[in-house]
Amino acid sequence: MANFTAIATGAAANAATVNAPLGQLDTALGNLAGVSTTAKTAAGAINELYASIVALDALVPAQGNQLIAWAESGAYQLATITYDGTYTSVVSTATVLWPDGSVGTFTTTTINTTWQAIDAYTISHTDSGLTVTQTAVTRNADGEITSKPYLTVA
Repeated sequence: MANFTAIATGAAANAATVNAPLGQLDTALGNLAGVSTTAKTAAGAINELYASIVALDALVPAQGNQLIAWAESGAYQLATITYDGTYTSVVSTATVLWPDGSVGTFTTTTINTTWQAIDAYTISHTDSGLTVTQTAVTRNADGEITSKPYLTVA
């Protein structure tokens, strides 16, 4: 598929004859989105694919950062809650409703038996396939958190 009208053999060598096809070619090259991938050079198609991958990669960290912010601020709702069998005031698992409408699962991974409190947990986000993880916090003799590792998302 040509992206310009070819100059006919024997055509007059003047500006109009040459500039019209060059204008068509400039338009096609300047707007690669309008040209099918099969009509592009291999390099052009690879560059388009690479740009799409970069855009997708950029989305995941942004979404991960948003999930961390929501988890850190408690901007999610625990819906269906199951409490631990031994420490009945401690949530064991729960269905989560995130601010963007996604659901997920809150799971306690470490219970502090002295203070009957959650020290570590995970919260999944179904729509993105990501999970926020809080690894175990450290508490002092009064049960106050003295060290809280950063939340991670994967």
